[in-house]
Amino acid sequence: MNISLLFRIKFLSISITLLGLLFTNIYGEDSNIKIEEKKISFLIKSVRESKITFIRNGEEHTSERAADHLQFKYTRASKMFWFFGPKTKITAKNFIEKIASKSSTTGKAYQVRLKDGTVMTTEKWLNIKLKEFQ
Repeated sequence: MNISLLFRIKFLSISITLLGLLFTNIYGEDSNIKIEEKKISFLIKSVRESKITFIRNGEEHTSERAADHLQFKYTRASKMFWFFGPKTKITAKNFIEKIASKSSTTGKAYQVRLKDGTVMTTEKWLNIKLKEFQ
């Protein structure tokens, strides 16, 4: 075999390996993003179906209205280049910590009032729900 042919075979072998790694990374990342989106959808759906009271900036809201508000904030944040950075995908943990647990206007923590009257932060309640998903 001549050197040129050996070089081409080696080059082709390395190229195929690199392409395989690239596709694995792309599809693996895509799969992780879809899992995080499912978790976030689950959390918003859990809020909607909970029928508990959500307290935002001192005002009480129904679970349906709270879910609509969280969906609005999530949609808006996902389109904001500066909110999470150019390459950062929103995870369920990001969603809970940065979007769903406090007012972006006042910084005041959101709360929930359960049917038994117990009040807790929305962050704590959503983390409990996230554990149910996992």
